[in-house]
Amino acid sequence: MATSFQNCGVCELRHITNPSIVWCTECDEGLCTECQEHHSLSKASRRHSVIPITGYQKLPTNLLKVTQYCSKHNEKYQIYCQRHESPCCSKCIVEDHKDCQDIVNLDDVIHNVKTSNALLEIEDTLVEAAENIQKIRQHQQDNLSTLYEKRKEIENEIKNIRIKINSHLDKLQEDLLKQLYSIEEKENLKICQLLSTLENKEKEIKEYQRNIMNIKQQATDLQVFLSMKQIKEGVYSKGIFLHSIIEGEEGHCFSYEINPSIQNIMSDIESFGEVNIEAKPCDIVLTKKKAKQAQVMVPQLTVQSRSIRNIKLTIHKIINTKENVFSCCILPDDRTVFTFFIESTVKVFNNKGLKDFKVKMPCEPFDIVYISQDNTLAVTSGGSAKNCITIIDLARKKPRR
Repeated sequence: MATSFQNCGVCELRHITNPSIVWCTECDEGLCTECQEHHSLSKASRRHSVIPITGYQKLPTNLLKVTQYCSKHNEKYQIYCQRHESPCCSKCIVEDHKDCQDIVNLDDVIHNVKTSNALLEIEDTLVEAAENIQKIRQHQQDNLSTLYEKRKEIENEIKNIRIKINSHLDKLQEDLLKQLYSIEEKENLKICQLLSTLENKEKEIKEYQRNIMNIKQQATDLQVFLSMKQIKEGVYSKGIFLHSIIEGEEGHCFSYEINPSIQNIMSDIESFGEVNIEAKPCDIVLTKKKAKQAQVMVPQLTVQSRSIRNIKLTIHKIINTKENVFSCCILPDDRTVFTFFIESTVKVFNNKGLKDFKVKMPCEPFDIVYISQDNTLAVTSGGSAKNCITIIDLARKKPRR
């Protein structure tokens, strides 16, 4: 391939610079207006295909790097080796492919390649890939939205739990403070009542003191003697009262014992909870129109376009059973299974047409189907006098039930 397609390849050989306007796919070089006219009239090149240089520039970069000439011998590819899936020049055939049998003309291989099944399958595969990418992208976008919504939900749940905890602790605090105030009020009332009693007793003591002073100054000795007993009894009763207060009353003080559960909150509860990522199975169903990807090769001599007219049915093999066969099925290992109604048997044949084994049925077998989940055959009785379904275990080669 020419290193530059902007300039005419023929003119460059003449050390002239002219812009190319077309590209010859056969010569693999660009042509200017003058050279294009000569190229289209020359007997050797008049049948060559040319495309506008603007169209050639639109081709993918990796395709522009593909050369139509053998890199080893610098000759144009003419032959295609189907065994090695490789285009070859005449010298390559002699040197490297002389023992290859599947050698075809390259022109026959590339004929109608733009409408070939292989290219159409590649296009279908690309469409499927684009659709699947869109599905996966949408799934991931939905996942982002799901994560955001779930985060908001968990955040609100954490805040609500915190509010409930705060409300509960506030209520516990309020109840405990009410208890504290109530106990204080009761104790204050008792102490105030005692203080009032002591104040009255103190007044009585002072009254006795005044009386004794007056008696000593004003009364006769007989009067003092007689009143002493009365005063002594009063003072004695007051002393007994004071002793009873000392012995029966103690100084009261508050004490507080915290609930261990509350005390251990900071040490036992290290977190509000734990946030984890749950891995859920992906529910994306990828588009898959083909069981196998298209092969970028042409295995046949000619590449036909996709058309029902190109489909030809051929008889691969005839198996002469000499019996009345009502139905059949093909197993994954290419074995075939047939129901023999009159003989009341099910027979299994290998891919060479030879009998592998047979199973005697309890009733005349009619239809049959393979169950891949447990590698069994389900056989129905159909028009038999008995109505039943028999399950055949292929591994044990006998009915299961």
